[in-house]
Parts: sequence; C-alpha cells; structure tokens
Amino acid sequence: MKTISVFRATSWKILEKFGTKGIQFVIQIILARILMPDDYGVVAILAVFISLSNVFIQNGFSTSLIQKKEATQEDFCTALFSSLGIALVLYMMLFAAAPFIESFYKMEHLAEYIRVQSLVLFAGSFNSVQYAYVSRTLNFRAYTIATLIASSLSGVAGILFAMNGFGVWALIFQQLTANYLAVVTLYILVEWRVELLFSVKRLKALFGYGWKILASSLINSLYSSMYNLIIGKVYTQELLGLYSKGQQFPLLVTENLNETVQSITLPILSQMQDNPAGMKARMKRALTLNAFIVVPSMLGLSAISYEFIYVVLGEKWLAAVPYMILLSLVYSMYPIHTMNIQCMKALGRSDLFLKLEIIKKVLEIVMVVITVRSGLIAMVMGQIVLSFVGMPINIWPAKKLIGYGMVEQIRDLLPTIIASLLMYGAVKMVGFIQVAVLAKMILEVIVGAGVYAGICYLMKNDAMMYLLAIWKKRKSGESQ
Repeated sequence: MKTISVFRATSWKILEKFGTKGIQFVIQIILARILMPDDYGVVAILAVFISLSNVFIQNGFSTSLIQKKEATQEDFCTALFSSLGIALVLYMMLFAAAPFIESFYKMEHLAEYIRVQSLVLFAGSFNSVQYAYVSRTLNFRAYTIATLIASSLSGVAGILFAMNGFGVWALIFQQLTANYLAVVTLYILVEWRVELLFSVKRLKALFGYGWKILASSLINSLYSSMYNLIIGKVYTQELLGLYSKGQQFPLLVTENLNETVQSITLPILSQMQDNPAGMKARMKRALTLNAFIVVPSMLGLSAISYEFIYVVLGEKWLAAVPYMILLSLVYSMYPIHTMNIQCMKALGRSDLFLKLEIIKKVLEIVMVVITVRSGLIAMVMGQIVLSFVGMPINIWPAKKLIGYGMVEQIRDLLPTIIASLLMYGAVKMVGFIQVAVLAKMILEVIVGAGVYAGICYLMKNDAMMYLLAIWKKRKSGESQ
C-alpha cells in the first residue's frame, strides 16, 4: 500500500472526524446553553444502554471483516443480516426492560426515552458493515461526505427541537436523525450494495474471530458505563450531567483521533501479519503520530479547562471543571493503550486481547469499589492510577509478538511528552495574566500551540519531521 494512498485516506478520515465533530461541537455548545445539566444526566443513562447494545452490533463482525485478508460479498451480507437480527433482539429486550430501568433510577419518562432512542440500533447495525467496507477500500472520502451531511442536518433539527422546549427529546431526535441520515447517504455514495446472501459457514468464520473482540469490547463498555450507572444511582442526576459534560470534550478529541488512526492502521497492520519487523515500524509510526497530537491536546485542554467551560458552555457548567481537568489527563495516555491493542487485533490474537481485558477490568472494578464512597473526584483519580497500571499490561503482547517493548515505546514518545509538559507550564503561566476570560483563553491557546510547535521543531521531533516531509512531498507533486 503506497504511503501517499495511506496519507490521503488518513487526511479524509481526519477531515471526517474533525469536520463532523466540529459541527457537532458547535451544535453541542448551542444545546448546552439551552438545556440544563439534568437533561444531560438523563441522556448519559440512555447512552449506557445504547452503547452496551451497540457492542453486540458494531463490534466483532465489523472488525472481522476488516481483519480478514479476503472478504467477499457473501461475508458482508452475512455480517449485515446477522447484525440486524441481533439489533432486533436487543431492541425487544430494551423495550421490555424500559419500565424497570425507569423505576430503578427514578427518572420520569425514562422508559419512553429508552424505547425511542433504541431505534438507533438498526442504523448502527447497517452502518457498521458499511464502515468495514469503507475501511477495507480506504474510501474515507465518501464516509466523510456522508457524516458531514448527517451531522449538519441532524444538528439543525436538534437545535430547533431544543428551542421549542423539547428538552431531552431534542437530544434523542438529533441522534436518531444523524444515524439514519448517515446510512442513507453512505449507501448512495459507496458502491457496495446489499444482496440476499447468507452463509452459516462464513458466519461461523467471522464469529470465530469476532466473538473475542466482541467479548473484550463488552467488558470495556461495561466498565466505561459503570461510572454513569453508579453516578446516576449513588449521587445525583445533576452531578451525572456535570461529569458527562466534563468528559465530553477530552473524549471528543481523543476518541476521534484514536478512531482515525485505528481505522487506517488496523487494515494496514493486518496485511503485515507475517512481517513482524514491518509491523513494528508501522506501529511505531502510528503511535508517535497519534501521541504527537493527543498528548498536547489533552494537557492543553486540562490547562485551560476553567476558561474553556466559562466561555464555551457558560457559568452554569463551571462545576464540571474539575472533571475536565482530571479526565483530560486520563485520556492523554490513550495513544499508547490503543495502539498496542491494535497490534493484538491485527495479529489475530483476539484471545490474548480478551484475557488482558479481563485482568484490567478486574483491577478497575476493585478501584471503583475502593473510591466510590470517597466521592466522584476520588473515582476519577482512580482512573488516572489505572491508566498507568494498564500500560505494561497492554504493552507486553507487543514486546512478545513484534519486539516493541515498553522501554522503547516510552523512548519514542519522550520528545512529545517533554514538549507537552513544557507547553503546559507555559499555558499555566499565561493564566496569571489579568485579562478578560475570552482574551485569556485565546492567548493561552496561541502561546501553547506556539511553544509546543517550536520545541518540537528544535528537538527534531520524529512525528513532526515525518508530517513536514509528507507535506513537502505533496506540495512538490502538486507544483509539477
């Protein structure tokens, strides 16, 4: 696979993620200024049950299709019809359980919200197969166009509903509209078409690899959802809304960068299963590029959390500042976790992936039990500790399988970490300047970006040099 093709696919994927999320970012700002923390507390509970259901639909089959060396039309159609069947079963289960969930959380109208929101599962099952096809062909241009259209139109619909007093319903209708519009638009733009094909043999082959990924994703989703479930029950609906909003923006940046890198690297690494040295080189490149953007973004967001929330969301959301500060630090360590997980997936070691996920989640549950009675801040601090503990666990397989161990990975990331820490210090110093909050935030961003870029250039940061080389190559090609 040519470097320029990978770079072009990556560029479209980045545009899709940040174009879509940029639109959603603006929409969420508008909605946050209209709606209240309590509304977001309800949506956070809804998200738990939808995300857990989506694990069965969007994981396993999709990853199997991408990882498989040769995937046929029969494979894609088999995966689609299986996913739709699972979506139907899950929808009926959620429909029946909705009144009991409402009673448990004592949230008015929660059953109605769940029954309507769960309709998104059918769109998710279709989109997961479309995404697998796009990933294999690296046709992220079509995916970008589809998601930009869906995000824009659904955002306008959500704002109109919110302005007319629909509250939680505005957020639900926005998500439903976005998912179904994405499916329809992508079906028009990509060449893949559904056929009435189904093979039990191919289902078994896909499931043979995918069930371990599915089980691992389910464990991970259960743990992630555990925080919302506990906060919603043990604490208050408003506190859950504040935690959710404090998590939203660091998660927005980190998830999209990680998903961008993963969507490109998994099919590429999967094609190098028999070449450990080549896989190590590609993984090293992906890790350093991912960290080059994620680490400074998270430390910078942590440094400007107060100004960011005050300017972007308004004074009523300032109680979310401590959660944004701490969670930004948690997500700054995600690149090293996600890239090592991608290595295991690409090598087909879903068995190893599952075993390590079980070990990590047992440790995480113990941490939650220890910290839950000490308050929400203590629970978030526990996440930071666990992120450090999880590093050697996630890195061990890469050391064993392709000879890329923890010492070497940390050494590769050290220039980025040093530059990010110096940038963080510079931003905090700017924070002492007595000016208007908006002016301070703009100044902090400018100084932070300038300091980080300058230090990376002086240190000849490998990721920066690589990106500059690619840019110069493309520029010289266009001028010829």
